[in-house]
Amino acid sequence: MRAIFLGTSGGIPTPRRSLPAVALMHEGEIMLFDCGEGAQTQFMRKGIGFGRLTKIFITHIHGDHLSGLMGLFMTLTMLEREAPLEVYGPPGLAEFFGSLERDIKLRARFPYSINVAAPGMVVRCDGFHVEAAPVNHSVPCLAFAVQESVRPGKFDLDRARELGVPEGPLFGSLQKGEIVTLPDGGTVSPSDVLGPPRKGRRVVYCTDTVYHPPIIPFCRDADLLIHESMFAEDMKDEARMRKHSTAAEAAGIARAAGVRRLALTHISARYLDTSDIQEQARAVFPETTVARDLMEIEIPYID
Repeated sequence: MRAIFLGTSGGIPTPRRSLPAVALMHEGEIMLFDCGEGAQTQFMRKGIGFGRLTKIFITHIHGDHLSGLMGLFMTLTMLEREAPLEVYGPPGLAEFFGSLERDIKLRARFPYSINVAAPGMVVRCDGFHVEAAPVNHSVPCLAFAVQESVRPGKFDLDRARELGVPEGPLFGSLQKGEIVTLPDGGTVSPSDVLGPPRKGRRVVYCTDTVYHPPIIPFCRDADLLIHESMFAEDMKDEARMRKHSTAAEAAGIARAAGVRRLALTHISARYLDTSDIQEQARAVFPETTVARDLMEIEIPYID
């Protein structure tokens, strides 16, 4: 699993930062979180194939988070895409697409669905699910979390050999949770050779929002928290007025939630140098990175 930051600016793009978009790659599938202007170009620059894109999640109805949708859909149509595409977002997203179809004459020639995402929503997929939770912005806005399914426990090779399991396909069957029959007719259960189940990885995408402690349980123990950081600490009052977060506030959420790593995004265009933002965040939560366009973060298993 890895996160690719396609756009890390907030509000307006800069020569070095495009508008918000993060691609999350999992087992060959790509999910896109927000689709700011230029997202499709960033796909191309990074060499990511559109064919693996299966789902798009839009946090809220503000132009910088969905202005790339029309161009992306036009490109997918020109590329003669046939696979379906699922789009999830808050109320108003269907009306937005209706306007594109009615007024701009968007004619996507591939099947797509527009789904209203609400707090508590769960989208179940193969090997993981996506959850939604509310945050506090100037319009209805959602945070999203990708949660992998529980994984089998570690395979005890020595124990399997002691029980007479021959090396080969039966090892794989046990790791898949299947009871196997030995050459002598005996049976071995997965519980005989597997340790306790291991939790899957969790990635949380949280933007746009003012400092919002109620989101902490949603972020709990995430392997990666991607959180907005529109302002440095000296603009804390501005952040509150505009319903955004400072770097230190984002780091406070990360620390309270016990996440493994924090990536700051949605950086105001005023910050050409992000060293102060990074320093302020790391003073609160050392495992902080200020994301850059086209940066990749690998999310490894911890056991």
